[in-house]
Amino acid sequence: MQYAFDIGGSNIEFGVFDANGAMMLHRKASTPRDDRDAFVKILASFVHEADEQYGRCDVGISLAGGMDPQSGSVISANIPAIKDWPLAAELSAILDRPVLVENDADCFALAEATTGAAQNARTVFAIILGTGVGGGIVFDGQFVGGNSGIRGEWGHGNDVTGSLVKHGLSAVACGCGRTGCLDSWGGARGLERIYAQLHDQAPASHDITTAWLARDDKAARVIGIYCDLVARELALMVNVLDPDCVPVGGGLASETALIAEIDTRVRKHALGRYDGPLVVPGAHARDGGLRGAALLHQMTARPKSG
Repeated sequence: MQYAFDIGGSNIEFGVFDANGAMMLHRKASTPRDDRDAFVKILASFVHEADEQYGRCDVGISLAGGMDPQSGSVISANIPAIKDWPLAAELSAILDRPVLVENDADCFALAEATTGAAQNARTVFAIILGTGVGGGIVFDGQFVGGNSGIRGEWGHGNDVTGSLVKHGLSAVACGCGRTGCLDSWGGARGLERIYAQLHDQAPASHDITTAWLARDDKAARVIGIYCDLVARELALMVNVLDPDCVPVGGGLASETALIAEIDTRVRKHALGRYDGPLVVPGAHARDGGLRGAALLHQMTARPKSG
């Protein structure tokens, strides 16, 4: 058995998984964003409840944020209560058992590489198209990177302002402090932002894709711009990483026609030849973070290749 948490700014999810990856128990609670004691109390209550039924198990945590690889402190998360706190070490002491913590996109990538859409692939670049844009990299079943604690963040550091201007759009400030990041345009809110700037209306992302599939001209223009922005930046990552598979998680992963359109454009822009689909909906798009967290201890126990 393995215990796993998926912790985000809105909710904390807890799951107990057996050796075959079946979820035996699932719990959910709202995240106390500004109260560390309340935050710890929820985690401890879920763990102790599970202990009574399954015995003591190690804990893996998928976190919407990054960790400093030197100190283990949380360096970026939308949960102020745990910022700059060495989450794994502190929870290990509180819960009296080994605790491992990794970024949620990395955990999603691990789940897809192990039992999902990229099962048995050597190089996996999993992406999140949710509220914003995220990503995780797994090579031979192991995470890649580690100097800064930030990796796979293909939605930041790029400047898509030129493409925005070409399409008649105005750049906006990103949450990271920069202007022109793909993160502001590549997720569901970005799709809605494109529509709002072009048509002075604010439909939800699902309504935009539904209208597109119904051959609505306004929606078609928006989807064309959205896919152009995402595919060009994603093709650059494909050129750098040469992945075997790019599974997609997040809310937009359920929009299969949209993912197929992005895939077609990515393979067109990429330098390498990809005869079959490369960018595909993740098999664990809904619970990949939780499933990946359950695999963390198993991953660290495996010998590294090379």
